[in-house]
Amino acid sequence: MSGSGRGVISNGRDDPLRTIGGSGPDCLLLHGFGSDRLSWIGNTPAIEPAVTVHSLDLPGHGEAKPDVAHGSPSSLADWVAAAIDGRGFRRLHLAGHSLGGGIALLLAQRRPDLVQSLTLIAPPGVGDGVDPEFLAAYPLLDDFEAASALLRRLVVRPHLIGRQVVRRALEQLARPGVRAARTRIADGLISGQGALEDAAATVAQSAIPRMVIWGEDDRVNPPSLSRIVAFGGEYHLIAGAGHLPHIESTRNVNEILAAFLTANATA
Repeated sequence: MSGSGRGVISNGRDDPLRTIGGSGPDCLLLHGFGSDRLSWIGNTPAIEPAVTVHSLDLPGHGEAKPDVAHGSPSSLADWVAAAIDGRGFRRLHLAGHSLGGGIALLLAQRRPDLVQSLTLIAPPGVGDGVDPEFLAAYPLLDDFEAASALLRRLVVRPHLIGRQVVRRALEQLARPGVRAARTRIADGLISGQGALEDAAATVAQSAIPRMVIWGEDDRVNPPSLSRIVAFGGEYHLIAGAGHLPHIESTRNVNEILAAFLTANATA
């Protein structure tokens, strides 16, 4: 894979990983575009009996600094790899949603020896492509009603995007440098689609235990059954869910994820 568009991102602190809890082999959760590590709050208790759970805020998200270099998935994958190496992990489960899934995919391509198992939820590179209009509009949001309308495209049940969710999204965007950082990430996701597809093709030929989870009604990054099947491994299409199946269908996804991690605990 070409290294074009990659840059150096400072971690901002020596160890950006947060250990949530659990026992057993290590598992790192990578959140999606516009989200943060708290997006996994409904999933971590279900998988803690199987794994030791770690998470982080990606650059330009949550509490992380808005230093994203060129914002390409490749540069973000380098940043996550440095965080992993800084903690001294030799092998771990990776689970990523959307942007986080793309980063996990690149890590599995580059560092297959590091990846004990791979769980991708609505990942770029395996579906029909992330909606560029959604990506372009998100960093520019500054109006409550417009933000509500855009964020509700993520889900099947609009009530899941409540006032607190919208306010939090706008508060994060208002932080210095965040809009520019997320614009660069959005542009990087669009221009990096080919690299992510190449990563998916490489991982499809590997022996890494892998699973894809997707909401059947995802309007932001629609699933492609042919690409999912070609990727190989286990897959689950979640009825009545959009781009956030781990939030919209928490119990179902938790059961699937816990079973997969338990089955591959010593892979």
